Amino acid sequence: MFSIIRKLWSRAKSFAALSERVERVEIALDQFEALADENASLWQYIDDQREMASVFVGSQEEFEEEFTDIMLRNLKTRGDA
Repeated sequence: MFSIIRKLWSRAKSFAALSERVERVEIALDQFEALADENASLWQYIDDQREMASVFVGSQEEFEEEFTDIMLRNLKTRGDA
């Protein structure tokens, strides 16, 4: 009888250790997801800065054409159009 109780106790302790470990992994995963989001935002910012640096100074019509091209390239459709 005592051996059964001892086995149950050791399994309960191992389950508690496992759940504690899973919790730590979930916290680390949340941190990595936040870093991935920040990384994507920074790359988007760098791409935007490169696009702004490549915009040329010319006539009004050339500027409008370039601006509309940039807008159309970055446009994301929503729903069925």
